[in-house]
Amino acid sequence: MLRLSKGLRCEKVYLFALRERRRSCIAQFSDRKINFGTSERHVLVGTNLSKICHPKVSKTKGEPSMSTNLKEALCEKIPVHHDLLRNFRLYFGPSVVSQITVENLYTGLNDVKTIVKETSELDPKHGIVYRGLTIPEVIALLPREGNSPSAEAVFWLLLTGDVPTQQQTASLIADWTLRRKKCTEWWSGPRGETIASVLRSMPETITPLHRLSIALTIFNISKQTREAKKHGAMPYTYWEYIYEDGMEFLATLPAILGLIAKGQTLTNVSGDGDWVQFLLDCLRNVNESLDSRKSSIADFLRLYITLNADDDGGAPIAHVTQILGSTDLHINEVLASTVLAHIEEPKSGTMLEWKKLQTKIKNTLGRTWTEHALQTCVLNLLSRDKLIGYKQADFCDPRYTALLHYAKQHLPNNSEVKLSEDITQILRTALRRPKRKDIYPEQNALAPVIFQYYGLEDMRFNQMILYMARTLGAIASIIWTKIVNAPIEHPISSCTYNYVESVCDNGTKNRKRRTRK
Repeated sequence: MLRLSKGLRCEKVYLFALRERRRSCIAQFSDRKINFGTSERHVLVGTNLSKICHPKVSKTKGEPSMSTNLKEALCEKIPVHHDLLRNFRLYFGPSVVSQITVENLYTGLNDVKTIVKETSELDPKHGIVYRGLTIPEVIALLPREGNSPSAEAVFWLLLTGDVPTQQQTASLIADWTLRRKKCTEWWSGPRGETIASVLRSMPETITPLHRLSIALTIFNISKQTREAKKHGAMPYTYWEYIYEDGMEFLATLPAILGLIAKGQTLTNVSGDGDWVQFLLDCLRNVNESLDSRKSSIADFLRLYITLNADDDGGAPIAHVTQILGSTDLHINEVLASTVLAHIEEPKSGTMLEWKKLQTKIKNTLGRTWTEHALQTCVLNLLSRDKLIGYKQADFCDPRYTALLHYAKQHLPNNSEVKLSEDITQILRTALRRPKRKDIYPEQNALAPVIFQYYGLEDMRFNQMILYMARTLGAIASIIWTKIVNAPIEHPISSCTYNYVESVCDNGTKNRKRRTRK
């Protein structure tokens, strides 16, 4: 039976953080003579908030935690964040942050700020940023496993806002290793065989992501949360049980992918190593070519996971995940619900679509081709098909830039990389228009090439690796929705006729006011 006193495990850490917070706040407010009661409030509090959000440190208030236990480090952040939210809503609650027009209603609220998401956001100049850190900063600052940032370090950053130390990262790797060794039945015992038998009964046309959705539905991942609610745990402690279930899920997710790839239980899988090493161990019996260049493949996968660990809150999948995370659904139900949305991710073209495009081009041109022949072929295909792997933007996606740098360093003179770059140049030149945004490649104009180079040629399976990466941000976001007790989004909807009537009534009232004046 679950002991509800477990919810008090972090009490000492909470009290310590509260004392430190009060001490720092008193010193800070006394030095700056901040007055929350007059017009001075708006200027000085705004200045204080901007100091809190220094971009090179990450947008998390408070000093970085020194604890090597992730849960304790998170506990130190929670009261500080609660205090920030309480004061922000108290003193700035009526402030307007966005204006919504009729046009916004019919264009999907594009570019309208209506969502709060703590883990990441979309910067207009730098693309996706994690806790205030740009992709180049994340790659440069996070501790490495091999030659690329560790997936565990990315999760630590997303959950706490701190750039972890090497010791903190090693501690999280050890924690996930211990958790997965307690769950070996998930992939090698009767429980794993049950899942494998269900997967084997499906037609071959069912995609790996469909299979993953079914597997997550069957797995009882959320057992601690279920038990906590069953025995009357207080709502403010739910985040702890969500945390435990989420950590157990992340620790063992590579084995679930291995089950789906193999279609039967996994044998000779030790569970040692970091997240990516464990994934490669689970795939070893499926793809023998992975053994020959294991360290190089691991470095690439760590980089790819780092680049795709989260998405901005306005992206449909991230938005739906956060909404469902605020409901009473259990974590495996939330994640199973959002798996299928990754089948067509990203919207500019999936890895499978880009591979098909490359295959069409090579089949048309043969083994050798001229620059003019390639240009003619690409533009002919473009006139019939959608623009795959590219979009109009103000700058190049930093995730593509990072992959291109990796490819030039590790795949020098690779013909597939050269072909991808040539296609990019042709499209950018042909589609450039005055007074319009430029055409830039997205990461899927290059990621499939690198996956193929390392022997991971099944692009439908590689979509699961994209999903695996996104679960880091998804679970960090779900935990935070429980920490702050975020309400379920419930805006008011109206039909077009009612909007027309409302706008017309407002227009009439405004004309009457002007007439009276």
